[in-house]
Parts: sequence; C-alpha cells; structure tokens
Amino acid sequence: MHISKTILAPFVAAALSCAAFAGVARAETTDQVVLDKTITKDQAAAALVPAKFNGKLRLAVSAPYAPWMYFDDKNELTGIEIDVVRAVAAKLGVGITFDNLKFEGTIPSLQAGKDDMIAAGMGDNPKREELLNFVNYTTLGLVVLVRDNDTSINGLMDLCGKSVSRINGDVFGPWVEEQLQPKCASLGKKKIDVRTFPDPNAALLAVKSGSVNSEITGLVSATTVLNSKENAGQFRIIRPDNSPRGWKLANGGFAVLKGETELTKAIETALKSMKAEGTLQAIAAHYGYPDVIIDDIVVNMPAPAGDIGNIE
Repeated sequence: MHISKTILAPFVAAALSCAAFAGVARAETTDQVVLDKTITKDQAAAALVPAKFNGKLRLAVSAPYAPWMYFDDKNELTGIEIDVVRAVAAKLGVGITFDNLKFEGTIPSLQAGKDDMIAAGMGDNPKREELLNFVNYTTLGLVVLVRDNDTSINGLMDLCGKSVSRINGDVFGPWVEEQLQPKCASLGKKKIDVRTFPDPNAALLAVKSGSVNSEITGLVSATTVLNSKENAGQFRIIRPDNSPRGWKLANGGFAVLKGETELTKAIETALKSMKAEGTLQAIAAHYGYPDVIIDDIVVNMPAPAGDIGNIE
C-alpha cells in the first residue's frame, strides 16, 4: 500500500475556507476569455441548444470544493470546473448564472426547474443516471486522507473499526458500504463508522480536529488539501500501489436532466471541440492536474475500464 506524504502538484487552494455565496445567490456572466484565451463560438454545438433556454443556462454549483470550484482572494468563483463550464458556455454562445448550493441540493434544484445543469465536480454513477445525463470529461479516483501523525491507518482494512468522514451525496459512501463493510465483516473486524457531512470543509475539519479518524475523498481534492498552506504537513494520502489514481475510479463531468437530449449533445459537442483544441488540457494543467482529463468525452459512462485498485 502506497502512502504519500509528498506534495503531488503545485496548486495551492487558498480558498478552502472561504464562505460560499449566501442562500441561492446568483452571479451572471457571459465571459468568453478563459485563462487569457478567447474561446470562440462553435456553430455546430450552439445550434444544438434548445430555444427554450433563451440563450442562458442556470448552473447548480457547490463551492468551495477546490480545485474544482472555490473562491479566490477577490471572492470570485474559480477552479477547474468553473473555467471549463465558462468555456463551454462560450462554445454554445450562451450566458450562464451560478447557483451555489449544498451538494445534495444540486439534483433537486434541476428537478424543481430552478437550474438547468450541474457543474459541481459530480461523479457519474448508475444511480444518478436514473435521473441525469452525464457528459464526462474527467476521471476521478478515491483515496483515504488521514492525519500525518496517525500511524494506525496504513491501508483500507485499517479503516475497520475506525471512523470515516464523507460528503452527503457523494459516490464514495455507497462504495464503503457495498465493498468495504462486507470485507471488514469477513475478516472478523468491526464495521467502519461512516459519518456524513454537508460539505467538504466540514468533512475535512472533522479529521483535522481528531473527531474523525479519516476521510474518503477524491485524489484531486485530497492533493489540494496537502498542497494548501494552512494544512501543510498535517495530512497524508493512502492509495493503492496498483492504481495510482486511487480506488473506485469514476468518470465525472456535467449533468442535466435525463430528458434533455439536445442539451446533452450540445455540451458533448462543445467539450469535444475543447478537447481537440487542447483547451480542456490547458485548464486542468493550469491548476496542476493535467491527468484528470479522460481520453474521450463520453456520455453516461460511470467508470473507465479496469484500474479500480485492489481493496486488500
């Protein structure tokens, strides 16, 4: 089992502790410049956007969740997913508004007709696909984040009998219940005490304070924690030797309601154009995570083939 204490990327998430927009505050933008690059309208993609949206998409986001989305030192929303969705909007020739919500509130917001699209670092899974279409452009991996001075956890099975934090509505909690809990039982060990928190900051603070032993989270988010100045030297990452990206690899990206076939195709076309131009790769590299972009933009494909890591 590989245990990393090394800073894995140069990005520093200075805004992990920034306050989110109050309530359902919205900020409208028609930006067409991303990372100093002018993003031009893609006529083929733009033609696919249904007229009912009136040239504007309402986005459900969930910040802060660095490096996907967070508030910079000017309290402006930024991050990988934010830059990507701004570029997508430019490709589609539409304006966008941001509706900052708790993560578990993003899907209900679409169902209630308050928002049109989720851009919240959401992973694709079969359960979510019952309600949503995903246009995936990233590959996510699960890791365990522990305090650096906690020597009792060095692998997944060390979580048996220990407490683990996770975010309400994430893809990781079900994996613990379906994969790890039975393994703990088969080894005659105690169950993992899974504790659910409303947002990433709360889940991390529980580990940092010592009230919870560990956190199940994504590799990118865990690396961001390691790289942040306020957390320097306080945490380490546990991940499998045979899968450097982590366990339970899942694709992730933007989500719309299941019936929005044309909008799904429009987003897919825009992302494919951005991938061909190198825009997606440039955005990910800017934040220090060039490897998160998947090889092919895909719709409704929860996991890449193989490479899920050994849970032993």
